[in-house]
Parts: sequence; structure tokens; C-alpha cells
Amino acid sequence: MNWFKWNVLNIGLYLQRVFGLLRKKATTDVHEIGQGKEEIIRKGSPFGFEMHVADRYYEFWNQDYSSLVKMNIYFICILVLVLSVVLKTVFEINFLYDNYFVLGAIILSIVFSGLFLYEMLVRKIEVPVNEDDYKTAKEWLHYMCEKSRRPMPKWLLAITFVGVLIEAVAIIIVIISWFANTTRTVELYFGMALGTAVAATIAMTVHHAGESLYKEHHRKEMWSAIDHESKDNNDADKRLIIKELKKINPSITFKKNGFIRTYGPLIWAVIMILLLSVFAFFSRANLNKGIINNRVNQEQVKDSDFFDASSSEIINRQDSIDITNANAAGETEINSMYAALLALMVIFLIINYMGGVSGYKYSFYNDTSEKSYKTIKNYDRQLAKKNKKSEGIAAMQKIVERKANQLFSIYYPLLINAISTEDIRDSLKVALNERAVFRMKSYIDNQ
Repeated sequence: MNWFKWNVLNIGLYLQRVFGLLRKKATTDVHEIGQGKEEIIRKGSPFGFEMHVADRYYEFWNQDYSSLVKMNIYFICILVLVLSVVLKTVFEINFLYDNYFVLGAIILSIVFSGLFLYEMLVRKIEVPVNEDDYKTAKEWLHYMCEKSRRPMPKWLLAITFVGVLIEAVAIIIVIISWFANTTRTVELYFGMALGTAVAATIAMTVHHAGESLYKEHHRKEMWSAIDHESKDNNDADKRLIIKELKKINPSITFKKNGFIRTYGPLIWAVIMILLLSVFAFFSRANLNKGIINNRVNQEQVKDSDFFDASSSEIINRQDSIDITNANAAGETEINSMYAALLALMVIFLIINYMGGVSGYKYSFYNDTSEKSYKTIKNYDRQLAKKNKKSEGIAAMQKIVERKANQLFSIYYPLLINAISTEDIRDSLKVALNERAVFRMKSYIDNQ
């Protein structure tokens, strides 16, 4: 709500200046200063309205100005978009807009309204990370040899999503042919549902396979690192390191898993991908081959009908040539189809290989490692936000002083004029002249 309060304050003061209300307030203030208060004014005390303005502006003294700036931008965008829709609707300015513009303006208005409300009302609640948690997380990742470990970056996540989407489309095309004897609706919806489910399952399987392989390899690296950290392979030092790790995660273990548990997910992923690749290849190849042969046969029948009016010798010779050419063209098309399907199968295998590699490269040994990484990132982000907020508060304080002092500079001559016009005692005017223009800094210093 600070955005509303800030703008209401500034707009309200501006309107009071425009309509001459500040002059009336100055007259009221000089009448309300009692006898003998001149010394207080001389020492820098503000008049009633000046104190009111200083109080109002001081509410924003520790606010972040950057948030108000973003909300101003969102509000201006919303206002422009809404006005454009109003102009289109009320005045029917068809030569400027079309329906797509209005639809886009409505959508953008909704987006900017959401951003505006987020800045005004929603505050992301993050559990603050203290320095002890930060040190513990760094110590854990140090002993786990995962200091340089990172989760999957967003750009790679986007590429992976596109790869899975391509897989899903290819699988859907294959699966749809299974429902060729059903209605178009059943063919489409069942194909999409099964294709998407299969693609998602494969993606999770290959990622889990890479993750399992990494955990086994890293287990060996960790044990070697703990041996290295232990002085002269002292078992007491080794037990101490493991004890420190178990304080953070009591379930931590360096026990070697069995062959099936270690390599089972990888073997299952390879079998699943190969079976699906081969099955999809032959399934689609047979379907396409049948379609090509049927088309070749139909073309031969048409060519034969065309030469019915010719002599029998020419017909036989022409039919022989056409059949040979059609069969050759059909064989060429079938070979091209096989090559295209083989290329698609290779792309499918490469996509899943990269999925497994990303699972190996961008995973942690256990949940505690991932949590420790997030703790460190949150702590660093917390410090960055604190610095950024400090900059925003410093900017807000400058704005507050500038706006308040600007109003005080306008209000000061009105007070002098009110004292002279209303024939108020000269001693108050002398005291006000000695005080000069009230400054926001004087108010801040007395807080």
C-alpha cells in the first residue's frame, strides 16, 4: 500500500498548491502560534503544517524506492493499454487498431496488473539463512567434494524440455497409427496421452540413470577424499570427519550398493530406449512402405488406362517401361524413407544420451547436498538483496528530503506573508526570519 500512500501524499500536496490551500494553512498556522513561542520557532521548530508534512514524509524514510519505481512503470503501462482499448471501443478508431491489438492490450493489461499487485501486496517469504547455517552448508559440500556442483541451469532445462517435446511428437505420430481403425477423436487423444506419458517416462528414467551412476562414482571419490583429509590415514581422523557429517545428516552412508541398484536404472534405460527405437522404426517403416506401394500401384493402373486407345504392341512396351520406372521410383522413395527414419532414430538416441549425461552432471549425492547448495545460494542472495535494498532506501531518503524541502521552500514565504497580512506580532516574523526555511534534516535529527 506504500505506492498508494506515496502518490496520494504527493498528488494531494500538489493540488493544495494549485488551488491555493497552502495560503489558508499558513494563515491558520500563524494564528495558532501562541504568545511567547517565538523562541521555539527561532531555535528551528516547525509550524503545524510543516510538522504534518514532515511526519507524512518520514513514513517513507526507510522504504525501498526501487519498488515504487517499478510500480510506477507497471501503472503507466496499464493506463496506456486501458486507454487504448477505451479509444478503440468508445470512439471506434478503426484506422489505428484492429481486434488483435485490443486482444493483445487486454492480455498485457492483465500481465502488468499481476506484476503491479505482486509488488504492492505479495512479499516472497524466505526463511532467513544465518551465518552458522551458511558455514555448515559450506563445510558439508567441502567434505562431500561437491563445492563446485551445480543443479541443471535454466537454459539447459529449456533445451531438455524442447528435446522431450520432440520425442513426444515423434512417439505420438507412431502411436496414432495404432488407432487407425478408430475414430479421429480417439486416434488423436489416445495418441497424445500415450505419447506424452511415454516421453515423460523416458526422460525421467534416463535422468535417474545418470544420477545413479554419478552417485556410485562420487561415493568412491568421497571415500578417497576423506582418506586424504585424514592425516596419515589415521582412522581416528576419518571417524571424526564421518561423525561431523553425521551430525548434519545422520543417514549419510558410504556403503557400496549392489550391481543391480547401481547399474540397474542405467541398464533399464538403455533397454527401454533401444526397444522403443527399434519398435518405432519398424512400425513406422512398415506403415510408410505400405503407403508408398499402394500409391505406386495406383499410378500404374492410371498409366495403363491412359494407353488403352493405342495399339497392343505400343501398349505392352509402354506398360513395361512405366512399371519399371514406377518400381524404381518406389524403391528410391522407400530407401529415402528408411534413411529418414534412421536419422530420426539417431536423433532420438542422442537426445536421450544427453538426458542421461545431464542427470550425471547436474545432480547431487543426496538431498542434504542439494539443500546445502540452496542454503549457500540463499545466503548470497540475501546479502545481495540487503545491499540492493540499502541502495533503494538511500535513494528514497534523497527523494523524501528533496520533495519535503521543496514544499517547505514554497510554504515559507506564505508564512511570512500571512504574518504581515493578518497583522500578527512582528516578533514572530523576526523569529521566523532567524529560523529561515525549515529543512527535513532538522526533523530527522530530532527523531
